[in-house]
Amino acid sequence: MKYGLLGEKLGHSFSKILHEQIGNDSYELIEIEKDKVDRFLAEADFDGINVTIPYKETAMAFCENDEISADIGCVNTLHKKDGHIYGYNTDCLGFAYLASTIGIDWKGKKVVILGSGGTSKTASYVAYKSDASRITIVSRKATENATDSGWRSKCIHSTYENEGEWSDADIIVNTTPVGMYPNNEGMPVDLDVFSDPKAVLDVIYNPLETRLVLEAKKRGIPASCGLAMLVAQGWYSEQIWMKNDISLKIEDTISDEAKQEIDKITKSIKKQKQNIVLIGMPGSGKSTIGKAIAKELNREFVDTDEAFYKKYGITPEQCINENGVDDFREKESIVVKEEAASGGIILATGGGAVLREDNRMALSQNGFIVFLNRDPKKLATDGRPLSQQNGVMKLYEQRLPIYKSLMDIEVEVCDDYKDTLKRVLGMI
Repeated sequence: MKYGLLGEKLGHSFSKILHEQIGNDSYELIEIEKDKVDRFLAEADFDGINVTIPYKETAMAFCENDEISADIGCVNTLHKKDGHIYGYNTDCLGFAYLASTIGIDWKGKKVVILGSGGTSKTASYVAYKSDASRITIVSRKATENATDSGWRSKCIHSTYENEGEWSDADIIVNTTPVGMYPNNEGMPVDLDVFSDPKAVLDVIYNPLETRLVLEAKKRGIPASCGLAMLVAQGWYSEQIWMKNDISLKIEDTISDEAKQEIDKITKSIKKQKQNIVLIGMPGSGKSTIGKAIAKELNREFVDTDEAFYKKYGITPEQCINENGVDDFREKESIVVKEEAASGGIILATGGGAVLREDNRMALSQNGFIVFLNRDPKKLATDGRPLSQQNGVMKLYEQRLPIYKSLMDIEVEVCDDYKDTLKRVLGMI
């Protein structure tokens, strides 16, 4: 083994894809149980490895740590050279880069960091080094404030119950796993608690957009999830392994060339992991177009109506006719959330799936949303009880503003589905 990622559970890791795109074809995922990790670190033959939860602190005992990793108290990058293992923390460089993508200036700002684990240390260290005026670390249990003269003494510890101590924060950072796949609906704190937040960062990158970040954006607050951090820390690791560049500091200005490379890889991974979600009226061609897109892109196709039948043994039409619309919408919402939590699929939704706010949130977390807009006069109503009961035009007028507000792109559906397909493929 030459390069890889060391962790306990790596089934949903993006790291192999990331490092392959940077140009490292020797990168592997290395899952090691807790009782075997010490032996691995002591005996394994490697050139360079990244270290993730829960081994970032454990690995420090097996390497010579640089100033940043020693200050923070954890490493994420190991480099074996001349028989010695050297440890670095490129997470802090990646986090600083993430903050720069939404224009955060830490100087003089009040910062609240949710969570007290290894990534919390990384985030608070970056905020400290960038001259934040106050750094509050919030956790479930009370923690004693540091009394030494080091940087940790500049961080205040609080709990979620004592929101009066941190609700005036300018910058909110989530380093907890709340909101991470498969529990995508979670949110570590209600943004209404804060008086006037200026920015939100969430280090989670699966889903691509957490509920916390989406809620922030809905309020007009600059916000980002952690994919750019993941890519940037991986890029910095490769600089250490391949170029022996250990001079990079948090305060350094990254070159435009490096920014372009990191941004290009971030967009590429996001596109691979993002669902293409088709919304629109019943009969607008979502299933037909969706299957064709899936074939062209070699991706899995999922139709929420078909998934509904597989889950409940009854079609949406039968459910509406036998149990009523409310029962159908409750069941449909469960299906939508389950399927939307996946990554990289083509997802065709029922025409009314967008009516519920929680469904819209779920579809947006991993989705690039395509509104297929077909002339309502040409929409079929066979097998579609709501269209028959309420009239297609009335439903269309009610739902059009919702489709428009949720979509990333709109494609007019014509009678030749191949032409429609061509236009969709040219825009996604």
